[in-house]
Amino acid sequence: MNLRIITLMLFLFLTVGCVSATTITVGDNSNTNLSFSSIQDAIDQAQKDDSIIIYSGTYSETLTVDKPLSISSFSLDPEDVVITSNNSSAPIIRITSDNVKITGLTITGDSSNPSVAGIFIENAKSCDVSNNMISNTQNGVYIESSSVNKIQSNTVLSNTEHGIYLFDSTLNILGNNNVQNNKRGFYVDESDQITIEGNNVSNNQMYGIALRKSSFCTITENELILNNIGLALTSSDENTVFGNNLNENKQYGLHVWHSNSNSVTDNYFSENKDSGIRLISLSSNNIFERNSFYSNLNGITIESTDNNIIKDNKFRSNEEYAIYHRFPDDKNTIEDNSFADNRAENIKLSPLQDILIVIITLIILTIIAFHFGLSWLKKGLFGLVILIIISVILLLVWYFPFESSLPANNVYVENLDANSSSINETHSRVTISMNLNYQNKDAYLHTNNTGDMIDNLPVFVQVSVSTPADGSYSDEDTELIHEEQVILEYLGSNHYECTIDLESGKTYAYNVEVKLRRELPYPHPYYGEVKWELLGGLSDDIDLR
Repeated sequence: MNLRIITLMLFLFLTVGCVSATTITVGDNSNTNLSFSSIQDAIDQAQKDDSIIIYSGTYSETLTVDKPLSISSFSLDPEDVVITSNNSSAPIIRITSDNVKITGLTITGDSSNPSVAGIFIENAKSCDVSNNMISNTQNGVYIESSSVNKIQSNTVLSNTEHGIYLFDSTLNILGNNNVQNNKRGFYVDESDQITIEGNNVSNNQMYGIALRKSSFCTITENELILNNIGLALTSSDENTVFGNNLNENKQYGLHVWHSNSNSVTDNYFSENKDSGIRLISLSSNNIFERNSFYSNLNGITIESTDNNIIKDNKFRSNEEYAIYHRFPDDKNTIEDNSFADNRAENIKLSPLQDILIVIITLIILTIIAFHFGLSWLKKGLFGLVILIIISVILLLVWYFPFESSLPANNVYVENLDANSSSINETHSRVTISMNLNYQNKDAYLHTNNTGDMIDNLPVFVQVSVSTPADGSYSDEDTELIHEEQVILEYLGSNHYECTIDLESGKTYAYNVEVKLRRELPYPHPYYGEVKWELLGGLSDDIDLR
C-alpha cells in the first residue's frame, strides 16, 4: 500500500514538473493555443520558466519581460529573427524579472530615430543575454541597478550613445562580445565588481571601455583597437587591468585620472597616437608592471601625480619619450624598466634647465665666434637670438593670454515676454517669446570638426519655473519644465517661442537659459560624459492670479 502511494506521489510530482515548463512558439503558423503571431502576446500568456521559441521573420514590437523566461530564435541564428522598433522613448526589450534568457536574436532600432536601448535590464539579476546582434539604438545593452547578469558573445554595433552601459550595478560579467562602431563602447558608471573579459572593442568614436566611480572591476584579455581612447579610468579605485592589447588608438591606450590603487599589469600598448598610458592628476598608488610599450608617440605620460609605481616594463621604439614627465617634480617610483630605440628614456628636464642649456650653448658659440673672428657665425647667432626673443614672447602670450574685451556670453536673451490665456478653471497656458542673439563666437571656443568657429550654433533652450509658498525663490524650488534644441544663426534674427501650462492663481518666477551640451571624450570625475555650458540667460515673473 505504501509503495502504491509513493509511486502515485512521484507520478504527480513529475507530471506537475513537466507542465510547469512549457514551450511556446511565435510565428510558426501552427494555430494552436501555444502559438502566437506576437512575441509580447506569447510573453503575456507564458508562465514562469516557460520557453518562447521564435520562428524566422521580422517583428515590429517593444517587449516587456516581467517573469523568468527563455526567449530565443528557433535556429539560434540572430539573422533569422529580427525585432525592430522606431519608438525612441522606449527600449526594444525591457527586462524587469530575474532569470531571463535572451538568445539568438537581432535587435535593431531605426537609425534615424533610435530606441533608448536595445535591451534594458532593470532591477533584475541572473539574466543571460547571449549570441544576439544589437544595433541602431542609443544604448545597445543598458543595465541599471542589477546584479549577477551575463552579457556574452553578442555583436553590438552602430549605437548612438553606448554599446554596453552599466549604472549602479554589481557582479555582472561582460564577456566575448564584439563591440564596434558605437559612439562609446563599454561605460561602467558607479558599478562595482564588474568583469569585462575577452571582448573585441574597436572603432568606437570616443572610447573602448570607460569606468567612472567604479571599483574592484576586472578588465582582462580584451582587444582595444582603433578607438579614440582604448580604456579610461576616472575616479575608479582598486581595479585590475591585465593582459589586454591596447593598440592603434587615436589618443591614448589607457587614460587614468583621479583614480587610485589600480593594478595595470602584462598589457601590450602599441602604435597609440599619443601615449600608451596617460597618468594625470589626483591618481596615486597605482602599479604599472610588466607592460610592453612599442611604437607609441610616448610610452607613458605623467602629469601632476605622485606615489605610483612603474616597474619591470619594456619600452621599445617609442617616437618621443619612453616615460614623459609633463612636470619635473613628480614623485613616482620608476625602476627596473628596460629601454631600447626610444628617442629619450626617462629624462626630467624643467623649463629652467632647458633655458640654461640654450644659454650655455649660445655663450660657447659666441666665444668661439669672437675668438676666431667668424663673421658668418656672428650673423647666425644674431638671427638665432632674435628668433629666441620672438619665441619667448609667443610663449608668454600662450601661457598668459591678454584679457579679451568680449563679454562672457555667446548668446543674449532679449525681448523676453510672457502672455497667458486660460485653459480651464485651474490652469493657464503661457506663451514665452524671446530673441536669441548669437553675437560673440569667441566668448567660448565652440568649433566644428575642422577647428573653425561655428556660424550655426546648436543649443538647448531650457525654461524653469518656481513658486514657493513663502514667496522667496531659490534653486531648490526650481523645476525644469521645457527643453528644446534649436540652431542659432550667427548675427541672425533668432526668434523663439514656447508654450507651458501652469496652475492658475499663483505668481511664478521663470528663468530662460541657453546652454551648449558638450560631450566629453572620456568621463569627467564630476560631470560624467556631458558638460552643460551656460551661454546666456534671463529671468522674469509671470502673474497668473
